[in-house]
Amino acid sequence: LHPSQRKVHAEFGAVRFGVLAAGRRWRKTSLGVLEALDVACSGGRAWWVAPIYEQAMIGWRMLTPLVRQMPGVEIRESEHSVTFSNGGFVRVRSADSPDSLRGEGLDLVVLDEAANIEERAWTEVLRPSLSDRQGKALFISTFKGRNWFWRLWTDAERLDGWKAWRYASRTNPDI
Repeated sequence: LHPSQRKVHAEFGAVRFGVLAAGRRWRKTSLGVLEALDVACSGGRAWWVAPIYEQAMIGWRMLTPLVRQMPGVEIRESEHSVTFSNGGFVRVRSADSPDSLRGEGLDLVVLDEAANIEERAWTEVLRPSLSDRQGKALFISTFKGRNWFWRLWTDAERLDGWKAWRYASRTNPDI
């Protein structure tokens, strides 16, 4: 992780909901994948959710080389899921049909390119999935006008249990 990513990771540990607005190539996806792995390695249930299938596969392609190096991990390519021997898992999902995301109680959901996901996928489907387990959510995206992601980001600093971060692409030292 580069320094800004380490800061977000450390601060996200102290809150339930995090909203990260960062420029392209900042490596939001790699941070989100590592957050999901962190939860799964501890026996938790994590979902990686992107607006459409093609974008979800970016997270999947980043996740699988990492877990192939870990002993006792079951990778199910057809389900885009990784299960650890302790029962923890990461599942990669698409939000193109929000109702298909119903069902499972979660410890973490990472919403990649959240500004491009329908708001109701969060409010009606994913948010309730976190309730019984007091799960966390990390919203990562670039801004796309003043939509629901922008509202989350602007409201996060004044809400208990929420934190917002904003970084330009240039804060990635590899750029």
